[in-house]
Amino acid sequence: MAGEVALSQAISYARDLKEAYEAARAREQELGEANERLRKAYQQSLQYARDLKKTYGRLQRAILQGLLGLANALEAKDPYTRGHSARVAELSLELALRMGLPRPAAETISQAALLHDLGKIGVPESILRKPGALTEEEWEIMRRHPVTGAQIVAPLEFFDDGAIIVRHHHERLDGSGYPDRLAGQGIPLGARIVAVADVYDALISGRPYRAGLPHAEAVRVLDRERGRTLDERLVGLLVDILETGPATRAPGAATDEHGHHGAPERPV
Repeated sequence: MAGEVALSQAISYARDLKEAYEAARAREQELGEANERLRKAYQQSLQYARDLKKTYGRLQRAILQGLLGLANALEAKDPYTRGHSARVAELSLELALRMGLPRPAAETISQAALLHDLGKIGVPESILRKPGALTEEEWEIMRRHPVTGAQIVAPLEFFDDGAIIVRHHHERLDGSGYPDRLAGQGIPLGARIVAVADVYDALISGRPYRAGLPHAEAVRVLDRERGRTLDERLVGLLVDILETGPATRAPGAATDEHGHHGAPERPV
């Protein structure tokens, strides 16, 4: 009798163990299926994030391309400035990389250089193409273009650093620039980079009010301005870039009343 009871208990215990094992297996399978669903959901989320990033990047590029088209249209109206921003952007990119800046930061500076004169859309053509000296009132209008350009790109949150460069590319090391009369290291590095590239291309490019300088003369002007109105190290780097690569040269040379070339009298 005792043996039958023990056998019955053993069978019952085995049955309980089997049920517990099967329940555990079922639970493990459910957890596995749940983990697989979570894994797939995670992968899907990652794909959504990648797609969103790509879409955002395309949107950024589309916006910048639209602004660049506007800037190009502005330049195209004046044969004297056609291609100026593209050349400044190319030099600015090389300068930024030579300064050791990360590629994304260098590209932002280059993009800002492409748009640095966008604010001239608010300057009348009669001023932009005037062959003679500007009046004080005309100068006042011309000096607004960095602020106007910065205001145009300011709503683009992804381009905050670029907007700062657009605003300050006419500041000068000695505080004589505009619009905020920043000086020295108070001028953002990107703006100092674009300023050096901008001045060089302005010097070698012809304008309604003067002929362009030969490359060598433009370099001499830059050398006189280094450490005074333009960043000394950046001027040195620019000269090195121009000496080791193909330099853009423009025919003709303009001189002042003493027979010397000077920095451009107008923003370009």
